[in-house]
Amino acid sequence: MRVLHICQRDDPDTGGSLRVAEALVREQRQSGVDAWLLFLYGPPAKVAKAFSRNTACLGLESSAEAYRGIPRLKKEILRLAPDVIHSHDGILWPRLLFLMMRTPVITHSHLPMTNVMGLKESVGKKLVLLTTYKLIGISLHTIESWVDNGYRPSKIHYIPNGVDFERFCSLPKDEKNKLRDRLGIPRDKRMMLWVGRIHREMKGSDRVERIASLLPDDLVLVVVGNGPDYVAMKENCVDPITDGKLILVGSTNTPEQYYRAADEFLFTSYHEPFGLVILEAVASGLPILAFSVSRGGGAEKLLEEVGACIIKDESNERIQHLLTYDALRYDVAGKNRERAREKYTWAAVSDKVVDVYKIALMQKHWGKR
Repeated sequence: MRVLHICQRDDPDTGGSLRVAEALVREQRQSGVDAWLLFLYGPPAKVAKAFSRNTACLGLESSAEAYRGIPRLKKEILRLAPDVIHSHDGILWPRLLFLMMRTPVITHSHLPMTNVMGLKESVGKKLVLLTTYKLIGISLHTIESWVDNGYRPSKIHYIPNGVDFERFCSLPKDEKNKLRDRLGIPRDKRMMLWVGRIHREMKGSDRVERIASLLPDDLVLVVVGNGPDYVAMKENCVDPITDGKLILVGSTNTPEQYYRAADEFLFTSYHEPFGLVILEAVASGLPILAFSVSRGGGAEKLLEEVGACIIKDESNERIQHLLTYDALRYDVAGKNRERAREKYTWAAVSDKVVDVYKIALMQKHWGKR
């Protein structure tokens, strides 16, 4: 079986969809599936190099080049002749090509239907629905949004994300100190980590800034990622940056190094369909301090499952208390890792996804929709 995974960019700032696609391709190739990655935009980078010949890049700059992208994508699909297309891209124009093809398209819904591809017109939504042979939903919240927009529940498969427990793990204190030296993070302070796209409306970058202003002297906050509100964060946090309490790392292809160096994890999203960073923190043995996911999403239940310390409508004084060592639940971090390992491995996730491929191919063979 040959599967073509389509992603937006080979760029860590793309978000969790790239990490999911990367993990699935790796697991599927190990299990004998001929899995490929195709990137619509930008040059090949770290992920493409990791899979060597099993990647393709269209090299487009943006969706404004769709007139060039459609024939390029068609050429690559004809060249690779996949049995299944697994779409992670969240872009509308490839669907125009999918509409004319007989290859089943599996859509991995990393976002609710209301957010997918920024669709505003009913015609665009109908196109997505028509070209999604099967849907993989990462959370019940995401699935409900597709059903509410007219997608048939019988075609939906609920498969939560996983995490690489070898890549994301804890280190002994001496190794952690050596890693901190390499990363430029002080040894003599607790390190709280935040990872994600620096975006106020969804990821809560204003909450990160609030935490930065309340940090005790023994705690440093390290922010890993980039995004539209990166410059604003830098401008709004001059004092904690100058005092060495806030370190802005920017983009990185190796976020696992910062998880291994950390002592605690901060989660601030207002809305999050799943919360892959939560699993990465759990796998790294970190206790989690999280703001309430006030605008909904699957992350809310995941935070409850892993016993995160939740900030609701708290005063600054209460938050300062929650930032102390004694308030964070170090006692549950190790137990959470072992529990998560029983449920959220990429190998188990990949097996379920491959089963969806097989069902789609069987139904296509028998002419069933």
